[in-house]
Amino acid sequence: MEAFVKMVTETVKEEPMVLDPQIRDWVVLPMVGIMVLMGLVRHHVQQLLDSQQPADAGELKNKQTLMRANKLGTNGGFIPPEAFYMRQAYFTNPDRGVLHEKVPKASNNMMNPMGMVDMMKKNVTFMLPNMVMMQIINMFFQGFVLVKVPFNTMPNRFKSMLQKGVDLKTLDVSYVSSLSWYFLVMFGLRGLYKLIIGEDSPALDEAKAAQAQMGMGMMGGPGGFNAEGAFKMERDKLDMVKHKWLLADAEKNLLGPRYPTKAMNDEFAAMPTKEIKTEKDSEKEKAATKRSIEKELKEEKKAQAKQMKKGIKVKKAR
Repeated sequence: MEAFVKMVTETVKEEPMVLDPQIRDWVVLPMVGIMVLMGLVRHHVQQLLDSQQPADAGELKNKQTLMRANKLGTNGGFIPPEAFYMRQAYFTNPDRGVLHEKVPKASNNMMNPMGMVDMMKKNVTFMLPNMVMMQIINMFFQGFVLVKVPFNTMPNRFKSMLQKGVDLKTLDVSYVSSLSWYFLVMFGLRGLYKLIIGEDSPALDEAKAAQAQMGMGMMGGPGGFNAEGAFKMERDKLDMVKHKWLLADAEKNLLGPRYPTKAMNDEFAAMPTKEIKTEKDSEKEKAATKRSIEKELKEEKKAQAKQMKKGIKVKKAR
């Protein structure tokens, strides 16, 4: 029996299964078109159901601060070290850093009736179409093998992901069932939606849709935006960033063989340059200026005292 199963398996692997072209015309393409239309309808329905609550100015300010700090950590290598460390101190300084400011704690949206209603609307717009589509697929296309992915070396553990509803041990892993095709298309249409609508709508993000269906809520979660925790996380992340200036050799990389030779560099080095004074140098200059002024005042006082003594002696002699 085992030898027979092995022989059948080898035969199936050697002779790939041929899919009927009518499956492509009557199942695959209509399913993709229905899902695209369903996503567009969901986007417009969610816009109609949106309550349009006014945004909180403080929350927007905190989010913009986090975005700026994140961009500094990500793209800090494109600015000189002095500019980077100045901006890093602006955000993470323990005394006056922006990310050390006191911010309000996260508000509990579960206690807000309007927030609960908005969350329920979003969950309904995600769950109801998916339930209807899964029921239709199970009713009309159960057991269908629709497409074959161009990967022949996938391990057998992908069977549970690509062949839902089809229990055939001899079927190659690269074939995709109808239910698995539905999930693959559902999670892969966001880029197409963005091209059609012209914006990145949160109503079309299926990953967030799955989180909403599992009760995890949308971006802020049931607790809302936690500015205090986000500030602490971004502050620790920015403190660990080590600056490396990516444009140090930009002129050399740009000019290539036309980069100035050593002789030209020596000529430029011999040219007088303006010294860049740091804060310590300016403090030293101020201290030296103060000492010189005090010394001049002392000398003037000594000269005045000597003149007064001479005047007293002249009066006594007379």
